[in-house]
Order: sequence, then C-alpha cells, then structure tokens
Amino acid sequence: MIAAAAAVAVTLPLVAACGTDTPRSLLDSIKNGHVVLGTKFDQPGLAIQNPDKSQTGSDVQVSEFVVNQIAKNNGWAAPKITWKETPSPLRERMIENGEVDMIAATYSISKPRKAKADFAGPYLLTYQALLVRKNAEHPIKTLTDLNSGRKLCSVSGSTSALNVQSALPNVQLQQYDGYASCVEGVRRGVLDALTTDATILAGFQAKYPGEFDIVPMTYPQDTTLKDGTKKKKGDQFSTERYGIGIRKGDGPAMVQINRALEQMTLGEEGAARFAASAIPSKPTCQVSKDTTTAYTEAAYADPNNRLFQVLRENLGEYATTMIDQGRIDPATGKPASALVPTPGDQTWLLTTATPTPAPSTPVTLAPVCAKEGS
Repeated sequence: MIAAAAAVAVTLPLVAACGTDTPRSLLDSIKNGHVVLGTKFDQPGLAIQNPDKSQTGSDVQVSEFVVNQIAKNNGWAAPKITWKETPSPLRERMIENGEVDMIAATYSISKPRKAKADFAGPYLLTYQALLVRKNAEHPIKTLTDLNSGRKLCSVSGSTSALNVQSALPNVQLQQYDGYASCVEGVRRGVLDALTTDATILAGFQAKYPGEFDIVPMTYPQDTTLKDGTKKKKGDQFSTERYGIGIRKGDGPAMVQINRALEQMTLGEEGAARFAASAIPSKPTCQVSKDTTTAYTEAAYADPNNRLFQVLRENLGEYATTMIDQGRIDPATGKPASALVPTPGDQTWLLTTATPTPAPSTPVTLAPVCAKEGS
C-alpha cells in the first residue's frame, strides 16, 4: 500500500458526507488536497473495510496509486483520501450526485454504464469462473460437471448465473443476496459452486487458503443465449474489463488516470517509452494488435511491476495463474488469456467506430470513441 495515502486515509459510512448534487472534478479535488474515492467494502482481496475502518485490496491500491501518481505528475502534494462504499446498483448515481470523485470497485465497463459515467482504463481483464470445494466427494473439474443437477450460486440478478443456465439447462440455480452467503454455502457443501468474476473468486480463495479451487468457464458447445447472443464452443462466458468510473465528459481526468495506470503497469520510464514509440500520433478508435502486443510485452519486461505486485499481494495463488496466462507465449506469439489491456482501449464496446475529433491539447492515449450514429 502506498505509504503517503495510508497515512492520511479515512473512511466514512455510506450515509455520511452527502454529495453536492453535481459531479465532482477529480483533478480539482487532488489539487485541493482531498479526494473521495468509491470502492466496495465487502470483497476480500479486492476491496474490503477492515475492523479498524482502514481499506485494503487490489482495487484500493490501484485507486491510491492513481491519485498519488496524478499528484506527483502535476507537482501537487499527495491528497487526503476519504473512502466511500459504492454498492453496484448505486455507482453511476453516486458519481452523478457528486458523492465521489472516482470509483474503482470491480467496475466493469459496459455500454449502459457509459451512458451515465465515463471510464478510464481498463486496467485489468478478468473472466467468469467457478469457485468449488477442494477434495469434494464429487469434484467439479469442468463446466459440464455442473450439468447433472448440481446447485450453482450467484448473487440475485446476476447475468453470470443466467448465462450458465442457458448453456446447461440441468443446473439448479440458487440466487443469494451476496457473495459471502454463496461462499459459505459452498464451504458447507450446501451448494456445489459459485460463479462470478475470477478475480472476485480469487479473493475468497485467498481468504480461505486450501479450501477452494477456481475452475475456468468456456462454452462447451455452440450456444444461443436467451437474449439472442450467439456463443461458439470455447468462448469465455464473459470478459470483464475493470475501469475507473468518473463524471461524464471529464476528458482531462480520463487522460491523467490512463497515464497513471500506464505508469503503474510499465513504470514511469516504460510508460514514457511506450507513449513515444507505440501510441498512434493521431486519434484513432482502432487500437492495433501491434500496439496491444507492445503494451503487454512492456508490462512483462518487469515481472515485478506495481500492478502485478498488487495482484499477488491481494489475490493469492490465483494471481500467479492470471499473470502467467497473460504472458505472451514465444511459440504462438500470443498470451493464453489477456490480463493487462492498453489503458484507453475501449474499442470492444463498438460495433462501427468513428474517431472522435482531435483534442486541442496533445493526448497520448487512444480517445474514447462514440458509436456511429449515436
């Protein structure tokens, strides 16, 4: 954890410190010496409030790094940090109401969310997976093992469990109010598996060492989901791109957050080299394979970079698996799975993309693009 931030960080309950009813300016808040950062309070390994009211977890440390690095880049003092709980259904509203300056809370970038907030990043890619008991009498080793009347848990309203049910109709879907309840059900053998993002599962695996395995999830056959989406055999059930949410239209903050995320992953010198050699000189909505490969190779040039350190510190044994799978294989020229996307690469949201107008001041990152006709 960054010492400067840890020394001054304080926490407030959700009902405290009401917003201003208008979105806040992240850069103004950092410059003025006090930021309000949103995160989860109940996700081990990612973002959790400790008994002494301090905050720990990988999303917490990413947030701390970003605001302190922005301050450093601009010659400002490290700001005081107030933490605020941001439950998933309230995140966009809390940004719009000015209750927080930014949010890092397993905050997957999506089209509906982008209608109300802007996103820097993504800084991490993860996939849907299963949490299962080690040494179970009837172990679950593959996704199809669920299709024999096993009990699968996820939180109420989760699309991840519904996706499994579409592909495996014999699964008994159980929906609980929170992940902790699902985890306890799996621990006691009342439930067979929990499904959600692999990073969230890794946090619980680290909290209960030796009790759980994480099973990857890909479609066992070509499948058409209930919403009409077609999935091919071998496709991931979902790819989640964790971003940092900020107020809509705050381009300068987005640029500076993305720069800080690059510095977290590549180091200050590495980020400068990447910006000078790999990023297109003109704004574009298409991030080339060469650019993405260059970023991944730069990240793995220092296997102890700050992002990887944070993942290992907080997500235990699965972090090593994530990092190893994201490394480019010299034999194939590509990784087993993506882990560190190029910050600012949000082209995956688009069906038909058109470049946004060039900004009046130089921007070293790919711009956020608008869907054609929108």
